Amino acid sequence: MKDIGGEALIVTGRKAVREHGILNQITTSLDRAGVLYSIFDEVEPEPSLTTVDRAIDCGFSAKCDMVLSIGGGSALDCGKAVACLLGKERSIRPYFYGARLVQPGVPWVALPTTAGTGSEMTSNSVLTDYELNFKKSVRSPFLVARMVIIDPLFTLSMNPYVTAVSGIDALVQGIEAFTSPHSNPVSGVLALEAVELLWRYLPEVVRNGKDVQSREFVAKGSMMSAMAFANSSSGAAHGFSHLIGPEFSIPHGEACGLLLPHIIRYNHEVFFAKYLQLVQRLGLEENNGHYPAELLASAFEDLLRRVGLRMKLRDFQVQKNQLETVLREDNIGKNITENPRPFRREDMIELLKSAW
Repeated sequence: MKDIGGEALIVTGRKAVREHGILNQITTSLDRAGVLYSIFDEVEPEPSLTTVDRAIDCGFSAKCDMVLSIGGGSALDCGKAVACLLGKERSIRPYFYGARLVQPGVPWVALPTTAGTGSEMTSNSVLTDYELNFKKSVRSPFLVARMVIIDPLFTLSMNPYVTAVSGIDALVQGIEAFTSPHSNPVSGVLALEAVELLWRYLPEVVRNGKDVQSREFVAKGSMMSAMAFANSSSGAAHGFSHLIGPEFSIPHGEACGLLLPHIIRYNHEVFFAKYLQLVQRLGLEENNGHYPAELLASAFEDLLRRVGLRMKLRDFQVQKNQLETVLREDNIGKNITENPRPFRREDMIELLKSAW
């Protein structure tokens, strides 16, 4: 980092990286190298536009010329948005609502402490306007990291729940990247490898978080799934999770996980060949005349049980009659509208009810 800039703004969460000694390890290294830094440690889960703007102000005040994000997806999404505007503008809001980012900001360095969101590998920043309960991605090639450091030892700090919820997010990303209408030969290879690694090793690290080798395989799978969907796209499970997550306070990974089996069943015909490839790659039993989609959906539900995640919207105290309220024309994103089997409004309602 000494070769990248003069003073770093460290963007991180409120507790975990301090409590586990990770922040101290990083600042000690920076001190030893003579790199100046300021710390913004106010990033909440699912970062808000207001938090991004406060971090930008902090960076402006300290005259920072690079940003280092340390933490999970929230810290990474916040940090990359800050880096893209630092030194130029004070607010992310215009870009959240459609203005284009047309020039690079200051260098952004990512150091993830979870294995799941993949934000360190992507060109989008997922943010939330809590006044409108509206979550979406700000996208730009200028949001790509200058450098990413993936150290599986930093993921040892995750408890079983965080391990599971972030790992399932990565697994859903891998499956959706493989079946994406924008998939290509490179993203397909990355996605298949990622799905196989995460499917096999995620239950192991949830069961035994000190298993360093399994942590390494999960970190590798997470990285590859992010590379895959960054070069294709994610899918409808992510699209619907952006609707129900902020509305009902459902963690992103759990929202994606409980929705995916229903998306798979909805798309069983249009993705028959892709689902068959996944079933064969994962060694799932083909029996009882089931479609590959049903085999994959049922096996995924079994995986959710094994890692201890909730599987129904009602488990989050969501009322069935609330489901239609999240479907507004202004918040249905491309991950839903570009689904190869089109969604009518009644299809969307039925899918959410099936997940209830």
